[in-house]
Amino acid sequence: MPETTEAVPIPSEALQRVPVREWMVEVLVGPDKGKRFSTLESLVRIGSDPSNDLVLTDNTVSRRHAEIERTAKGLVLRDLSSRNGSFIETRRVIQTYVEPGDKVLLGKTKIVIKQKSKDTEIELIEGEQFGELVGTSEAMRILFAELRRVSLEEVTALIEGETGTGKELAARAIHAHSARRFGPFRVLDCALINEQNAERELFGPDGAFLAAEGGTLFFDEVSELPAAVQPKLLRVLDTKELPGRGGKVNVRVLASTSKNLQEEVEQGAFRKDLFFRLAVAKLRIPPLRTRKSDIPLLARHLVKGLSAPLELSGQMLSLLEGYEWPGNVRELRNVLERGALQQATGNSSWLDLLVPSEKKKGQRATSLLDAVVALPYHEAKDRMVGDFERQYFAEVMRLANYDIKLAEDRTGLSMQSLYRLLKKNGLRLKDLKNAEGLS
Repeated sequence: MPETTEAVPIPSEALQRVPVREWMVEVLVGPDKGKRFSTLESLVRIGSDPSNDLVLTDNTVSRRHAEIERTAKGLVLRDLSSRNGSFIETRRVIQTYVEPGDKVLLGKTKIVIKQKSKDTEIELIEGEQFGELVGTSEAMRILFAELRRVSLEEVTALIEGETGTGKELAARAIHAHSARRFGPFRVLDCALINEQNAERELFGPDGAFLAAEGGTLFFDEVSELPAAVQPKLLRVLDTKELPGRGGKVNVRVLASTSKNLQEEVEQGAFRKDLFFRLAVAKLRIPPLRTRKSDIPLLARHLVKGLSAPLELSGQMLSLLEGYEWPGNVRELRNVLERGALQQATGNSSWLDLLVPSEKKKGQRATSLLDAVVALPYHEAKDRMVGDFERQYFAEVMRLANYDIKLAEDRTGLSMQSLYRLLKKNGLRLKDLKNAEGLS
């Protein structure tokens, strides 16, 4: 049967161009003096762990020390519960707005925030979904536009992001919007490959490359790929030929990492030439804590895929938005699944999953799944519904460093409404600050 060529329609989305400014974090004082990280993106992570954007070797800096986010109202610095704190001048900060030129002390390292004087135009997609990724925040609309652009190009791409952000979904979306959409999509979990079977699993007769022929091969957590097979993968990407086999292979390669792969290269843990070959296009998925405005839409989308129905009230969505989500979208999905299951079996109320239990003096809420399971259902529900506003606003003010304008941004309430609700619940800023100092 003769080969035929089929025209593949590619979905199109309306695009909008918006101006943004490149900004930079540079080390002024400390072991890494002169090191810098610049970006057009909305988030910079700082710490000693290799997954950060600005990786510091200062042993007084925590693994995940701080992050700076570009928001519609300016740059926001957040301390990520670091061991030695984050300081502006002599003032320790938990979360606050910062300006270009501000200097921040992290352990014994001092950094400065800079911003270019001229704007750069970037594209945003007018829509709330790309593949199975969902969001209307600026960060996600920028990501959707980048994914759309990459999907139309036959280039390798590296997708960065914290665990649970949806890197595989991004890869699937690129494949689904590309000319290879009718070909196979294969996932290779690099963390499960050892040096003994690596070459066979990649290039053998039953290996990943031949299984993905005509489609897309996704290397999940590519930083875990054994060193011995890295040069052979580089050669395949360059020549399109498999070791010991004749003919060309027709596969597009995408890869993901939750680490800072460039830092892995600098430390000698990953081949530099392979990194550049994989990162022809580079994308990063923002963590959920930096796009909380997407949570209601995202939760409603995830609920549609649950095996049991789950009703989301406004109060429940507010509680979801008040949590930091260290496990990102994966954790949100797991919480919703558990809530639907417990609701279906009648073992617990949905609020049991949303409201943290009573904590010892000075102890912070660390998990959304802390539940008042020691109490009978109706007593627990009445108690937590009654206490919700007081707990919520006390925690919001703490996270906002008692800055009423920042709390206004976090809650979506007007300043007048915020003051009214604080007064209603007997919460005075002076008392909250004093309690923070004693905890």
